[in-house]
Amino acid sequence: MEKQTSSHRGGHLEALLNGCPDAILAIDAEGIIKFANKEACKLTERNMNELIGESIVEVYENLGAAREANRKIHEAGGTIHDMETKTRTKSGKLVPVRVSASHLYDSSGKYIGGVGYFAKYRPWASAEVQVKARVDELEAKLDKWKALAAPVFELYPGLSVMVVVGHLDVDRFEDITVNLLNHVESVNSRVVLLDLSATVVDDEAVANQLVKAIRTVRLLGAECIIADVQANLARALEPHLSELGALKSYACMEIALEAALKSLGYEIRRKD
Repeated sequence: MEKQTSSHRGGHLEALLNGCPDAILAIDAEGIIKFANKEACKLTERNMNELIGESIVEVYENLGAAREANRKIHEAGGTIHDMETKTRTKSGKLVPVRVSASHLYDSSGKYIGGVGYFAKYRPWASAEVQVKARVDELEAKLDKWKALAAPVFELYPGLSVMVVVGHLDVDRFEDITVNLLNHVESVNSRVVLLDLSATVVDDEAVANQLVKAIRTVRLLGAECIIADVQANLARALEPHLSELGALKSYACMEIALEAALKSLGYEIRRKD
């Protein structure tokens, strides 16, 4: 009865391994293939009898590739995932594969072999590599454009200015806030002047983000002054005025700049 049960379980295991979409090979301590599933036969263009009992080197590009794979598995602590290599078919064709494999040990810690899953993949063609490089280039430019669309700089010792240009939504404002706070912290700004004259805002949630940014700037020890707030943003800010306290907001940049300099103890005078 025990023998029948064991055989029954073995049948289930064999069916499971043969149903796997990846090629599976198992070897002993000498590197001799002891198990191969049907996908392994398809991948290597060999029948089962041509795999079982052969060296694992036969399915690698060459001896050096087999040794390199074993070295990488060893350096990874005995288990590796998605290692890129090539499998050599019976006809000599090299098939790119990703291998996930593990060394196997007995209860005493002695190496007894290994098992590996071989999955075919298609390496990127030259045109695809060029497309990816172009995408990376455009993403880098986009990051640069984002910075240019909300530049922050120190106009005078203690006075920093941020000019926000273009459409402003919650996600973009979060990026702008991070950039602003990092700048304030790095140069120890005492006054921050936000120029919103070229900003387009159609999301009331931006007002909440602006309130939060102003409070955070204050926690860093700087005063925040706003120039040229648009009517729709002003309406969205109105319910938050109690949170902002004595917020200084001006209709144009010239007056706002004058107020910012005055906060630092300077004033603008006309020459006679």
